[in-house]
Amino acid sequence: MKSNHVTLKDIARILELSPSTVSRALKDHPDINEETKKLVKTFAEKVNYRPNALALSSGNKKPTQ
Repeated sequence: MKSNHVTLKDIARILELSPSTVSRALKDHPDINEETKKLVKTFAEKVNYRPNALALSSGNKKPTQ
């Protein structure tokens, strides 16, 4: 069963931006140009982009010692 879920990398490829630029634009990072933020956010809305919850949670964990 194939998912039709649009990923951050898909958006980056289509808009010809790096995945990190797309990620920062979606998070309203101050280093990203306002036009780029608007482009990314508009496109993400249009394709119904939703962040991957599993990927988001994996970045919040502290390493165990």
